[in-house]
Amino acid sequence: MGSRIAIRLAACAALAVPALAEEGTPDKYLELLRSDLRAGKVEILTEALELTDPQAAAFWPIYRQYDAELAALGDRRVALVKRFAEKYGTMSNEDAGLFAKDWFAFQKDRLKLREKYFGKIAKATNNLVAARFGQVENVLGMLIDLQIAVELPLME
Repeated sequence: MGSRIAIRLAACAALAVPALAEEGTPDKYLELLRSDLRAGKVEILTEALELTDPQAAAFWPIYRQYDAELAALGDRRVALVKRFAEKYGTMSNEDAGLFAKDWFAFQKDRLKLREKYFGKIAKATNNLVAARFGQVENVLGMLIDLQIAVELPLME
C-alpha cells in the first residue's frame, strides 16, 4: 500500500474515535465524526482500488451495503466503550468477563463481515480489488482499535 494512502488512512482513523470514551459525548457529535470517517474512506478506497468503470459500477453498491452493516457494528463498539466508561472504577469480575465476551463477539462479527464482503466484491470485480479493499479495511480497523486501546485505561 502506498505511503500516501497509509498516511490518509491514519488521518481517517484519527477522526474516528477521539470522543468515544468521553462521558456525555453527544450522539450528534459522534455521528459527525463517523460521517467524516466515511467520506475519508471513500476517497482512500477510490484511490487505492483503481477501479475501472465497470468495476466501480459493481463495487460501490456493494460497498454501501457493507458500510451500512459496518455502521451497525460501529454502534455496538460505541455501546461497549460507553458501557466500559460507565463501569470504570467499579467493574466487577463478572462485568469484566461479560465485557470481554462482548468485545470478542464484536471482533468475530467484524471479521465475518469482512470475509462476507470480500467474497461479494471478488465475485463482482476480481480478487485483487477485493484484497485491496480488505487491506484498506484491515488497516483502518487496526488503527481505530489502537486508538481506542490507547484512550481507554486498564480496567479497575
